[in-house]
Amino acid sequence: MAKMTESGKRDFVSQMITILQQNTTLLTDSGFDPTAKITQLQSELAAADEAEGRQTDAKAAAKAATQEAIQTLKTAYDDGSASVEIIAGFLGKDHPLVQELRKLRKVKSKAETVSDEA
Repeated sequence: MAKMTESGKRDFVSQMITILQQNTTLLTDSGFDPTAKITQLQSELAAADEAEGRQTDAKAAAKAATQEAIQTLKTAYDDGSASVEIIAGFLGKDHPLVQELRKLRKVKSKAETVSDEA
């Protein structure tokens, strides 16, 4: 038997509350007062709804933080890369420092590619 989804569980609790409310007289006459159970289920469902809202907010915040991290790193990399070209403009493209900086950029790119494939 398949497990019930979160929305299915939420719907089940809502239906239980409604059924208990609609049948309070019948249940009370049979010896079971559902008032406390209705209150309990309403409270638990409200807490679950609040927790889900916090979870949704956390997911959105994580996604936004990831996008910010990607963008700020791209900006830093682009600025660092542009610095290599500025230095090359001053020292010449064949200067050993410029060649070393360009190698550094290529080595890091290859290392990142290999680690991304793993």
